[in-house]
Amino acid sequence: MNKLISKKFQIHDKHNRLGLVLCCLMLYVSLFLTSCSKEGISDNDVISGERPVSNIVQDRKWVYVPEVITVGDERADYNRMQPVGDTFCYVSLGEESGAKSICQYSLTNGELKRVPINWSEGGSDWDVGYRSFTQDQGLYMTANVYPASGSMKRFLCRFDLEGSCLFSKDITEKAGGNVSIHELTVDSQGRLYIFLDNGEIQLYTSDGDYHGSVIYNSPENQAAVQIKGTCEGADGRVYFCICQDSMNMDLGNTEGAASARCTLMEIDFENARLLETAGNLPNINGLCTGTRRNGDSAGGSDELDGGYDLLLYDDRAVYGYRFDTQKNNSGSVGEELFLWMDSDINGYCVTNLYLLEDGRLCATVEDWMNDDRVIVTLERTKAEQMPQREELVLATVDGGSDLATMAVKFNRGNSRYHLTVNNYESLTDLYNAILTKEPMDLIDLSGVNVQRLAAKGLFEDLTPYVERSEVFERSDFVDGILDVYTCDDILVGIPAEFIIQTVVGNGARLVNKEGLTLGELYSIADRYPGAKAFDGVTKEAMMQYIMMFNEDTFIDWDAGVCHFESEEFKAVLEYVNQYPDVAASGREEESLSAKIEKGEVLFAVEETSPYMLWDYLKMFKGDAACVGFPTADGRGGHLLISSDAYAIAAVSEHKESAWDFIEDSLTREKSELYAEIWLTYPTLKKTLDERMEVVIAEEKFTWEDVNVALKLVPDATPFFSVDDDEIIGIINEEAGAYYSGQKGIDDVVSVIQNRIQLYVNENK
Repeated sequence: MNKLISKKFQIHDKHNRLGLVLCCLMLYVSLFLTSCSKEGISDNDVISGERPVSNIVQDRKWVYVPEVITVGDERADYNRMQPVGDTFCYVSLGEESGAKSICQYSLTNGELKRVPINWSEGGSDWDVGYRSFTQDQGLYMTANVYPASGSMKRFLCRFDLEGSCLFSKDITEKAGGNVSIHELTVDSQGRLYIFLDNGEIQLYTSDGDYHGSVIYNSPENQAAVQIKGTCEGADGRVYFCICQDSMNMDLGNTEGAASARCTLMEIDFENARLLETAGNLPNINGLCTGTRRNGDSAGGSDELDGGYDLLLYDDRAVYGYRFDTQKNNSGSVGEELFLWMDSDINGYCVTNLYLLEDGRLCATVEDWMNDDRVIVTLERTKAEQMPQREELVLATVDGGSDLATMAVKFNRGNSRYHLTVNNYESLTDLYNAILTKEPMDLIDLSGVNVQRLAAKGLFEDLTPYVERSEVFERSDFVDGILDVYTCDDILVGIPAEFIIQTVVGNGARLVNKEGLTLGELYSIADRYPGAKAFDGVTKEAMMQYIMMFNEDTFIDWDAGVCHFESEEFKAVLEYVNQYPDVAASGREEESLSAKIEKGEVLFAVEETSPYMLWDYLKMFKGDAACVGFPTADGRGGHLLISSDAYAIAAVSEHKESAWDFIEDSLTREKSELYAEIWLTYPTLKKTLDERMEVVIAEEKFTWEDVNVALKLVPDATPFFSVDDDEIIGIINEEAGAYYSGQKGIDDVVSVIQNRIQLYVNENK
């Protein structure tokens, strides 16, 4: 859904762009869907035993077989959980009394032990800061103390695993309340490294004495540098990784994330200095100690050619890094060991990677949104020893964490099939793959021009599958939702969730409250001179809106004929030309609702999600009319923006198994956190009723309000991304000469006509 929202808003106005950024920041860690496939996962805490290997990894010599473990603590801190021998330790902050405990979960017998932290010096009002466990059964921790009078004090403490305080030292003067702590790590000698947000790393001895500091970044440059992780390498030295351009990455700027580069640094504790180990590395998420050079490697084999100094990982995979062969090889992240997805792990939600004493790798995963908070141990095993699973391929564009979550859940609960997500860089690449019949079983319909591809016979008809389903019937879905995804009598897909984007206007000013034609849009503009039809919409965006719903007015695909030299299209160009070339700057100005109330703006582009119904109902003082975007006949100008809508590829050789995945995605229960955050309507009526009853009770909505959105569904059009739409691209590219006055309208429409006619001839 994250991907869906970001694509959708590329044609939205500037006010909603700000909302998008805030939304993405809040929901960055969110994934889609919970639970497992309909075959189910055992109620036992541990899912163990031999796991078949998928065909996709047959070319690998080794696979990493997962064992998924859930700690019996709903508030377990998987983000800062650390292994100490065969025990995973963390600090629990969840007691109602406010007490803090050291929790110890045994991998051997599955027992969970809680030990209260005994620290009288902190009094009754103190918070746990950063913490790190050591292999000699110790816990180092910073603590913030809030005296009844005076400023906050910060302490550096050490406890044993029985909760007894071994020392407690006031470090307020060195690392007080005027700075924040980013990270705390401890090496095998008990020496501490505290990373502060002012770019300083403070060094403390195992007894808590200050040893000195080093600077890794200037205070003025904090926004552009992020600490990606720290660890002690296989050589006993302490390393950390910093990433430049982290601001771009954190704001969801994929271009910035792609350009972010990492640097590995070594901390020389004795001499209090930094040494650069390797620079210009691709962006990673973290690192851990490498495999032993004596052959004690992950999986207990000495066939790793001497092991690795460090293991690095990103959202996609884990890599082995050797200093002697790679530190001078600028840009290399190391040797790819395995893909997270091949081991049934969502790499987007991995919080830490560890090398256990017995040579196994271990990942901690924390995904609150989907109730997937687990420890996963990974046994390195020869691929030839693993039974095979039949591979299902899901094709998508930038599938991201939501699809990774679904694939992981499906794979963990399925011993026969393994789902792999095949990510394409653009819709053009995906379209080409579909048209050339690359191997695929499922197609993610997010942003896809469903109607155009369906006309080429590329999708399997889902109607027979629905008719024989034992899970649901056609009548179980929201009225009209299946019709939206039916093209030429072929049911292409069924979304699990949706919202509607539409145009809302003041009913008192409209001749027709049911919809708009292009002619009526022009007429309204004439009736209210000086008023803007839409606020913050550029020429390019307005053309996109119009063409999404009126392409068939100017292109007869069946006959292969275009009509861009018509008076109707010239009128479109003339109308669009009144909008600005670029959106206004971010300066403060009146709200959209204020402009509408004054009559300065006539329409709002709105989402009819549950929590946004109020906005436009109040905006138009109860006389809101959802007319939609202008269409040829004035009907159906609403965009249905869906999530988890998948088609079965006509070329698939595993159609029944692909349907199992679709059925699973539609019936999987969502977590309470998911329902609270995502502002969508479920397509299954039963789920919709349950969720809306909660929303109505909390927000004092009525079903009448909700039905304002639901009644738009039957006439809606599936949203598709215009980024890779060749026709809209040609129009916007050539229309610029008319907008700027470089060419007359007749010359411009002639060029548009010729270029699009050529495209239609090649693609009809």
